Amino acid sequence: MARTKRAAGSGLCNIGVATDDPNLPVAGTGRLSFVRKSKRSKWRAGVLVGVHTLVALHITHYLIAGRTLSPVEPSESMYTLELGYMNCGFIFFAIALVGTVIFGRFFCGWGCHIVALQDACAWMMKKLGVRPKPFRSRFLAFAPLAVAFYMFALPSLRRLVSGDARDTFPGFTNHLMTNNLWATFPGPVFGILTLAICGFAAVYFLGAKGFCTYGCPYGALFGGLDYASPGRIVVNDDCEQCGHCTATCTSNVRVHEEVRLYGMVVDPGCMKCMDCVSVCPKGALRFSFALPSVLKKAPATPRARRFDLPLSDELLVGFVGAAATLTFRDLYNGPPLLMSIGLGGITAFLSLKLWHLVRQQGVRIQNLELKASGRIRRSGWVVAILSVLWLAFTCHSAFAQWHRAWGRHDLNRTEVLRADGLSGAFRAATLSDRHERASAEAFRHFSWADRSGLVGVVEVKLGLAWCYVLKGDLTEAQRYARQALALAPDRPELRQNVADLERAAQPSPAERFALGELLASSGKLEEAAVEFEACVAAAPDSAPARFNLGSVLRRLGRNDAAIEQLQSVRRLAPDDPDVLVELGLAYMAAGSNREAIESFKRAVALNPESPESKLRLPGLIEQLEGRGGSGTNTR
Repeated sequence: MARTKRAAGSGLCNIGVATDDPNLPVAGTGRLSFVRKSKRSKWRAGVLVGVHTLVALHITHYLIAGRTLSPVEPSESMYTLELGYMNCGFIFFAIALVGTVIFGRFFCGWGCHIVALQDACAWMMKKLGVRPKPFRSRFLAFAPLAVAFYMFALPSLRRLVSGDARDTFPGFTNHLMTNNLWATFPGPVFGILTLAICGFAAVYFLGAKGFCTYGCPYGALFGGLDYASPGRIVVNDDCEQCGHCTATCTSNVRVHEEVRLYGMVVDPGCMKCMDCVSVCPKGALRFSFALPSVLKKAPATPRARRFDLPLSDELLVGFVGAAATLTFRDLYNGPPLLMSIGLGGITAFLSLKLWHLVRQQGVRIQNLELKASGRIRRSGWVVAILSVLWLAFTCHSAFAQWHRAWGRHDLNRTEVLRADGLSGAFRAATLSDRHERASAEAFRHFSWADRSGLVGVVEVKLGLAWCYVLKGDLTEAQRYARQALALAPDRPELRQNVADLERAAQPSPAERFALGELLASSGKLEEAAVEFEACVAAAPDSAPARFNLGSVLRRLGRNDAAIEQLQSVRRLAPDDPDVLVELGLAYMAAGSNREAIESFKRAVALNPESPESKLRLPGLIEQLEGRGGSGTNTR
């Protein structure tokens, strides 16, 4: 256990830093202004520059060769776990996780490009006189764990609980090489915005390593494994609790307090940057292997639990952060996951500051004083107005995203397969009330999302196109499919959608004939008649088309039209007994018994075993003779 030296009767360490002081000291100001610079920071900067050099070489190889290793990004592990794509990102992430179990959470500090960006941003801000103060929230700290669950566990869990035999793991396939390095990355605009949000904005509003603390899903896994790692920053008895280590730490770890209580750093936020080791004036800190923190006993005098925010503020931050993250996720086909998480955290922070402007006497954002002694300053009004505008935009976006999400949900509950929708075969099926309700609700939600959105969204346009397919309006379906293609002209599947709908809107006579048969067999005679009429118009000499049209018209009670069609068929196929039987039935329905008898007799002559003719003839003859044989028509 570390030896603690105190000034007599003061309760302070040797330079006046209280060991139970809840405020994190900041290097370069006040009583700790003599803290020396870390010699390890240059080494770490060199390593991070090397990491970015490797990234540049990877991109250069792809641009030259047109084919290269798949992205070495932990996010690629999602495709491995869900689709079985064995890629370089999964292998790299697995190695990093195993390394964390052994050496602790070192990858974040020495190999992460987002950490490098945040450190660079913090360094530049300090040069400008802005020293980012960490924003500490209990509830928001769970965000990385929730996102990690969504990315890496939820797909497998959904597969296990679905019980659908079709939703089985497809097995691993080789995706170590790729012909499209950018397939899973956002475009250049949102790529730059992601770096700006997760770097500069997150550091300014949430503090150094702010995105690591409140946004990074990979950090959640590294931090969890760090508990089981023997790799630790440990202390010896030379420690005098000067606080230099805490002042230098860019990961917001209270190093001096940790080593006093535990003899080592147990906080999983420690990224093993080694700055604390470098600046310790007594050389009391070092990296070594020790008992994992998960096995470490609680200290005899545990530290008091202090929280920067009351529970009401925590609830506000947690709710707004979660809602804003869901709102910004893929908003207008834009923000990727990491950017939406950063925007969610920043929106929660601004909401809290806006609330504090109303409720508290003094409010600051870093070195910017917004309110003092109950008076809102000019900077406070500017921040308040901008925050209100941002929250109004967020609420409007949430409304559009809400309808988009419900439209997607309801559309997934419809019962028509794509092929049946394009062919029209679903019109012959008996669909449940659940389908009809889901189809109507999907159309309503997608319509609201389309009307309320500031710009068009591919998913919404496609949703409306499919809703119009279900309505049987292929003209409107084509219009929305073309709008979706205009929003993303480089996506071949959208071009295929337009082509499929154009083809469906102009079916061949054979396709219309097959659909007419399906409709007729399901009892939808009016719709079947429309299809057969189109077939006859396209091919007037088609005996099958006229025969089916006549049969359907006869069943609809339109006997004169049926007789006209069947007489035409008789001329086209004079030796077909089925035509004569159908014509006889049409004559019967029209009351022309003598003509019906003649048709049935000719059918029997061509097919002596014709059951319909043999069944109908005796009764018709008897009926005709009973009336004295007078007249040829008994309508």
